[in-house]
Amino acid sequence: MLQLSMTVAEYLLILAGLAMVGNGIILYGRRTSDWTGVLKMFYNRIGMSVEEFKWYRLGVASLVLGVVVRILNLTLWP
Repeated sequence: MLQLSMTVAEYLLILAGLAMVGNGIILYGRRTSDWTGVLKMFYNRIGMSVEEFKWYRLGVASLVLGVVVRILNLTLWP
């Protein structure tokens, strides 16, 4: 039962993280109308608003937590 719960939590965290990062990217693109700046977001610092930054960082944290749950799941139940 715990293995199933961890598997579901893993997928939910990763999907939620992707959605949050995507939301932050879309908010930035709509605000600036600079869709090429979206590519710079991953390797260079760009001017993001507070709301965009919160969505982006919350999404990255959710993705990292999903990966940690995945590692734990594979470690405990190989």
